[in-house]
Amino acid sequence: MEEQERQATPGNMEQTAEPAQEPTPKKKAKKGHLMGRILGGEILQSKKVQKQLPLVLLLCIFGLLLVRNRYQVEDLTKAKIASQERINALRESSIEQQKRYQESIKISEIAERLDSTGVGITAGPPFEI
Repeated sequence: MEEQERQATPGNMEQTAEPAQEPTPKKKAKKGHLMGRILGGEILQSKKVQKQLPLVLLLCIFGLLLVRNRYQVEDLTKAKIASQERINALRESSIEQQKRYQESIKISEIAERLDSTGVGITAGPPFEI
C-alpha cells in the first residue's frame, strides 16, 4: 500500500507526465527529410498523395502515348522521305524516256520528209562531193 501511496503523490505525477510530452518517433519521422520519406514509402501513405495518384497515373499513361506517337511519326517521316526519293527517280526516268521518244519522232519525221523529196538519209558521216 505504501508503494501505491508513493505512486499517487504529486511529485510522481509530474515525472509520469514528462515522457508523454516528448514527441513520439513517428512525429520525428514525419518531420524528417523529404527524400527519406520518399525512399521509405511513407509519402505514399499521405492522404494528399493518395488523392493525386490517379492523376499521376494518367500523366504517366499520357507520357507513354506521347513517346509511342513520336516513334510512329518518325517511322512515317522516314517512309515519306523514301517515297519522295522514289517519286523523284521515277520522274527523272519519265523525262529521259519522253526525251528519247521525242528525238525518235523527230528523226522519223525528218526521214519521211526526205524520202518524199527523193533525198535519202546517209548512214555515215558527211563527206565532200
